[in-house]
Amino acid sequence: MQLSGGELQTRRGRNGDSVGSGMEEAIPMAALAHLGVGLAAKRIAPEINVGYLILGAYALDILWCGFALAGLEPTPKPGVVGAPAVWDHSLLMATVWSVLAGLIAAWIWRAARTGVVFGLVVFSHWVVDFITHPMTAVFPPDRGLPVWFSDSPLIGLGMYRTMTGVYVGEFGSLALGIVIYVLARRRMKQLKASTVAPQASAS
Repeated sequence: MQLSGGELQTRRGRNGDSVGSGMEEAIPMAALAHLGVGLAAKRIAPEINVGYLILGAYALDILWCGFALAGLEPTPKPGVVGAPAVWDHSLLMATVWSVLAGLIAAWIWRAARTGVVFGLVVFSHWVVDFITHPMTAVFPPDRGLPVWFSDSPLIGLGMYRTMTGVYVGEFGSLALGIVIYVLARRRMKQLKASTVAPQASAS
């Protein structure tokens, strides 16, 4: 699995050495950056339930779980450099899944714009991972995201090469997402109130 920003955290001692018998001890941690994107998407997709938007932002990781259970994707092990996750986190397949998700959303909501927005939310997962990988500060074996399949180059901007980048990326994205979501909800309520008021006065 190409681990999303903040999905693994390495437990270290005060001097920066790993705690334990020489092997990195990985601890699961929520990928807050993807959650922030899902919340913020409510601003441009008010017609979509925020739960679906968050689900879309995590869609590639959900696919990874399915492929890993089926034995098609490798399971990351602390301190071990494994094969990249190509069926869900490569640029090629992320694009394929995003387009497919967008088509399904357009069919469900009967609106092309909604389909485009939802597809972009799904693809945002890869964009966030591209910015954060290789996330060697929290998972040293990480080498980046594949472009296509196993023989492709691995890419990424590496924001999570430092713990400062991890904290800024995770908590900054979540805070911004919450603010945008709250403002979007307030705007929706104002628009609803302005629509109801003329109807009430007319009656």
